[in-house]
Amino acid sequence: MGKLNKQHLNKENKINLQSKKQASINEDIQKLSELIRKVNDLINPEETLDYLQNKELVDKLYGKHPKCFIKLTPIGRDTSPYLIPLCNRSGYEDPKVIAVALKMVQRLMAQHADEFDSNDMQRVLNQLNHRNNVLSKAIPKPAMMAAQKAKLTRMFHNIKQHLNTINGRENI
Repeated sequence: MGKLNKQHLNKENKINLQSKKQASINEDIQKLSELIRKVNDLINPEETLDYLQNKELVDKLYGKHPKCFIKLTPIGRDTSPYLIPLCNRSGYEDPKVIAVALKMVQRLMAQHADEFDSNDMQRVLNQLNHRNNVLSKAIPKPAMMAAQKAKLTRMFHNIKQHLNTINGRENI
């Protein structure tokens, strides 16, 4: 009986270790994706958001990055969903795009409130406000070229350090 309890405890310990490792890996992936997003914003600042008005391009981006959009379905006969964007063309969440989406949802709430479920509209608005608050705190402000280069160098160094700690190597 004692052997069975020890084996059962060993299995539980292995499962707990695996879940802790998985949680750690997920946290590491989130940190890396945030660093990549910041670097991408510095390297390729999105000047215009005209592509959001092109329905074919938005549908193509939705097929490529479905997590970058929130669906808003109207009530009634015309139930083709509105795609509310969260990301830029590269597939990274962009505060400028989210600001445009916020204005769009607020305009829909004001002018076409009878065409949408009010709870659904409020849910989308809350999601956009949350994402806007999160990203507005994390986005680096525009700086001179030398400062941008320094930030990029630091971010690449942070990514390198993070990857080295994940792989178990000493920081070089």
